[in-house]
Amino acid sequence: MMTASEAVTKAATNRKKGKLSDARGHYQDAAKLYREQNDTLAYAHAIRHIADTYQEEKDLVSAKPLYEEALEIYRSNLDTKLLDLANTVRPYALLLEEQGDLGSARELWSEARHLYDSLRIREGVSECNTHLSQLQRS
Repeated sequence: MMTASEAVTKAATNRKKGKLSDARGHYQDAAKLYREQNDTLAYAHAIRHIADTYQEEKDLVSAKPLYEEALEIYRSNLDTKLLDLANTVRPYALLLEEQGDLGSARELWSEARHLYDSLRIREGVSECNTHLSQLQRS
């Protein structure tokens, strides 16, 4: 049987090749193992990647609850890395924007911008600024 870490590696490889269903299966295997091991933050990371694969396939309905669960875990855990939080807030903001929930998307883009700025990730700040600017015109 594969370890959770091996499953994540296989998932990432498949995702890079555009094999999203295969990637999702490996992320799901990893998530299950992380949950069994009570590794809450690794579980959140895995389900965020599952959500990402759904979002890449434009299946926003399947992605949304996974982002919400990952965000709930990250926001309730003092050991959460800011980058993990930012990298979950960002795609959830994209999803809400695509669904037309512009007010919530605006709030999340602002949060992501603050997080990326605190981490000095200029590309992230720039992307957030672009979305915030576009949303102000909406």
